[in-house]
Amino acid sequence: MMTKENQQNTQDSHESGNERRRKVFVWLTEIGLVGSCVVIFIAFLSVLIGVYFPEGSTLVGEQQEDWFGDTHDAENVELRIDTQASNTSQLFAGEIVSISRRVQRRGGRSLAWNTAQLGDKFVQNDAVQTFSRSTASLEINDSSLLTIGENSLIIFGRQQTDPFSNSQESILIMVDGELSGTLSGDDNSRFRFGVNLPNSDVTLMAQNPGDDVNFRITVNADQSTTLSLHSGTAEIVGRDGQRVTISAYESITMDSTGTRLRVSNLPSAPTGIGPGNNTVVSYRNVPQKIRFNWTAVERADRYHIVIARDPAFSDRLVDDDVVGTSFTHGALGAGTYYWHVRSRVGWAQSSKSDIHRIRVLQDLEAPELHLDPPTDAVLAGIWRLTGRTDPDASVYVDGVQITHNAGRIDQEISLRRGANIITVKAMDSVGNLNYASLAINAK
Repeated sequence: MMTKENQQNTQDSHESGNERRRKVFVWLTEIGLVGSCVVIFIAFLSVLIGVYFPEGSTLVGEQQEDWFGDTHDAENVELRIDTQASNTSQLFAGEIVSISRRVQRRGGRSLAWNTAQLGDKFVQNDAVQTFSRSTASLEINDSSLLTIGENSLIIFGRQQTDPFSNSQESILIMVDGELSGTLSGDDNSRFRFGVNLPNSDVTLMAQNPGDDVNFRITVNADQSTTLSLHSGTAEIVGRDGQRVTISAYESITMDSTGTRLRVSNLPSAPTGIGPGNNTVVSYRNVPQKIRFNWTAVERADRYHIVIARDPAFSDRLVDDDVVGTSFTHGALGAGTYYWHVRSRVGWAQSSKSDIHRIRVLQDLEAPELHLDPPTDAVLAGIWRLTGRTDPDASVYVDGVQITHNAGRIDQEISLRRGANIITVKAMDSVGNLNYASLAINAK
């Protein structure tokens, strides 16, 4: 017979087992809820990334399943794909040949931006981005050169070759900034170069096989876009389907909606620019102000000046609009500089002026100064002081400036009887000084 104490122990044991099972159930339920939340979060994050950070060709258009079927890693810039189709498609080909300051690149199937390097190659859906005062130059198709201006974002599209029309077409997407360059083709084919802008589509074409196309496209501050065409032809299609064709020395500006297109003639390039080519400017301690100037151009409302450290204008120091026909720079240190200027009417820009080179030198060397010593016997009265100095130096005798003949000193001096001390000073254009003196005992 079970005692009351045994009954109480059995009841306690049952309650303890129930409590353990309840705790296990609660623990499993909590783990299940946490796991479900993690799965839901990962799924939501994947959808979010897919929407805001598309990969691959979704930046350009619908991707075909077999686009990358024949693609493989290679050093060759052009990668051939879809070789079974009647029209051979190629990935857009490009390579960075110069970089100035901060430039980044991103692979077409990557979310990360990396620092761009010389020699980097670009193919379909790759992107390049420049920042303030930064530029990048890219060679495409072995014969054409593109310059990406500051604060620009470019995405590279496909290159296609049509064997029936013997033409080539390359496409890139310009999101912001400035794009310019010279496009070249061979003598036997026509090429078409497409640029998809935020408000329109532009197709650049050579006038004749073998001709170049020289152009400049800008996404302006008001979100309009401007194409200035210096050679070749271009077809522009607005967002409403309006189609316009322009020729060399014409410009077209599309408003931000891509529904209003305005065509105008380009202004002429400035002439009469100065300082002259190969001018040398020297300074001693502080760089002197250099005034750049040019002749006014009819209809121009402002001008755009570029000063760079290299003739390709990739390392730019100045890249600004100027109202008027001059620009003064007071901080060009020692080095060689190149500059040109364009005239502007609205957003349209002319071709560049002649390119001039300027050399800036820091000169800390005093000019030469040599005085011929007097003979043993010098008579009081008029005596000739002779010597030599640098041809461009200024010469002072006892504080009074005298003239010299290309550095040859020959000056009459009045001597009194007894001891005479003659002090001569030579000073160059930047203020370097040299002193010399003679002690003459006249009889």
